[in-house]
Amino acid sequence: MIYLRHRYSYILLLSLCTFFTFVGSLCQTAHSKGTQEAVTASRQTAIVTAVTHASPAVVNISAIRTVEQRASFNEWWLWDDFLYPRRRSLREVGSGIIIDKKGLILTNHHIIRDADSITVAISDGREFAAQVIGFDYLADLALLEVDTGTLLPEIQWGDSESLLIGEWVVAIGNPFNLSIGDAQPTVTIGIVSAIQRAFAVDDRYHENLIQTDASINPGNSGGALVNIHGQLIGINTVIRSTSGGSQGIGFAIPSNKARKVIQQILEYGTVIPPYFGIKEFQPVTEDLAEKLSISYNTGVLVSEVEKRSPAADAGIKRGDVIVGILGHRMKGEGDFMAVTRLLPLHQPITCELIRRGKNRETEFTLKTLEWDYAPPGWGLTLSQPDKAMASKYRQPGVIISNVEKGSGVSDVLKRGDFIYQIDDTKIHSLEFFKLVVDELIRTRNGMRLYFERDGIHKTVPITFNRNNRRR
Repeated sequence: MIYLRHRYSYILLLSLCTFFTFVGSLCQTAHSKGTQEAVTASRQTAIVTAVTHASPAVVNISAIRTVEQRASFNEWWLWDDFLYPRRRSLREVGSGIIIDKKGLILTNHHIIRDADSITVAISDGREFAAQVIGFDYLADLALLEVDTGTLLPEIQWGDSESLLIGEWVVAIGNPFNLSIGDAQPTVTIGIVSAIQRAFAVDDRYHENLIQTDASINPGNSGGALVNIHGQLIGINTVIRSTSGGSQGIGFAIPSNKARKVIQQILEYGTVIPPYFGIKEFQPVTEDLAEKLSISYNTGVLVSEVEKRSPAADAGIKRGDVIVGILGHRMKGEGDFMAVTRLLPLHQPITCELIRRGKNRETEFTLKTLEWDYAPPGWGLTLSQPDKAMASKYRQPGVIISNVEKGSGVSDVLKRGDFIYQIDDTKIHSLEFFKLVVDELIRTRNGMRLYFERDGIHKTVPITFNRNNRRR
């Protein structure tokens, strides 16, 4: 009996040990699983969530354009074609952003400039031919359309005006052609380094740019800069680099500006500035700043105001220095032109100015767009074609809507002529025509106009004198 009791005690003890070992094993497994789940949960950061939401809406863009190239002297000896240009195809690769699930894609204009064909590769690997809906050359933005037959993942818009310096941002795009054959975009992370940056690139002036240290490289152009919520707050456009690659200084066009441009492209085919009525203005030089008792590089000096214009109705006068419009600070001519060209119609707009050393504030309302322009001394009026009229031509340009009898150009230019190029510069819009002509008049004595009449392409030289412009 004693032996049996000891035996039963031993069995009970062994059973208890086994039980507690099993329970301990379960607890350890549960703890290990809980730890793994916690680690997995920790990997799902806000950045990962933002990328998951935004990256499917970022696409790869490949644009093919044909250029003519003359043979070098050495090639002439080999091929005997020195006098005949050879045609070759160049491919520009960049990024784009799906802004509408039916197939509207936003990108930079310099990616698709003069393209003969454009191919878009979306996140699931499918490729589609794209058509250009319209573009704004000066803002370096273009709107494309693809017909996929299915709904696409579209980006969610954010508010670029509410950005904080130092907040996290994610750049999504296709640098260095890495997405060729693989539609998955590249993701880099950084912060908002600065806002309201401004500088000129080629013949474009960018104002109010977002600066970021998120790595942006060639091919990222047209891609998305998103906030921590995966919302679009900028379109990656420019890098500053001494090596050609990323050095932590990239720039993006604010999303709020892009939305204004898109709205005009959809409605008019391009951006048409509102009629303001400040006929002439100039930068504030160091000498002017000293005479006006203001800081150098502050605002623009008004030289002439048109009568009965919105500017005149607001009390703006010759000699005023405009330093701010709708909260945007004016550092010079570039800022002034970039801001005023996108001002809304039928809304009160605040304007800050300096008059005789004193700060003032006024308000104006813009009512019409600048559809027409009469170059001083030319004796003709030019018009911006609407979308229906522009579709009749294969390229952008302006239309002559009136020619005065006896003017210097009335014997060669007629009403209805479509001007699409001046010298080597293509005319993208009426606004761009004004900028090109003003610059040429200041620097040259003449120019050559290229125009289309009844389907026939023609050219004519225009020369200037001090008082007018004539053939």
